[in-house]
Amino acid sequence: MPQFTYDYPMPSATVDLAAFRVQSGKLLVAMIQRRQDPFAGAWAFPGGFVEIDEDFESAARREMKEETGYDVTTELGFVGVFGRPGRDPRGRTISIVQATVIPADQTAKVKGSDDAKRAEWVERTQIPKLAFDHTQIMRASIAWLKNGVMTGRLAADLLPKTFRKRDVSDVFAAIFGDPDGATSWLNRAKREELIKTTDKRGVYAVVRRKPKATVYAFPFEA
Repeated sequence: MPQFTYDYPMPSATVDLAAFRVQSGKLLVAMIQRRQDPFAGAWAFPGGFVEIDEDFESAARREMKEETGYDVTTELGFVGVFGRPGRDPRGRTISIVQATVIPADQTAKVKGSDDAKRAEWVERTQIPKLAFDHTQIMRASIAWLKNGVMTGRLAADLLPKTFRKRDVSDVFAAIFGDPDGATSWLNRAKREELIKTTDKRGVYAVVRRKPKATVYAFPFEA
């Protein structure tokens, strides 16, 4: 294996993945409990170092699989870059943070493995103190989720294949604390053909799309 030496300090690149789902009217996020220092025993997003031949999306999917056993097949979205000096006591690291949402009817069991002592779907209101700067990452990821629900198709991606209005209300209540946005979202989703009506009264179907690669733009803003 080749060896590399440089005359100046080199930062390391890491990835973190925020995976969300709504279940029983609650917003859940996949978290892992760290097995090793730094922050052994603390909770964090699944993530780790990017390998030399990986793109960011592949690295995020690999780390999620290694640490939770769950194979993410849904589309990833870009949340931000976090690189404040001192965020990682091991050295200078810059993390590319991505996020995804899991449909309500998709099995999404997680179990800690590799660097993760435990892995769980944690309710947003029950999230403990987090390692590194992951509290800041949590805020940014939830902002990404809220924006995607209000202006994009993330609400549709959170729903099962077929659903009723009350399921949309559950999504809005879980994310915003208020179900009142469900009606306006349904009207927009029908106009934009994110969903379609079925032959059953009051039942809708999600128009699924194939996952596509995450698109990145430079310069990043931390």
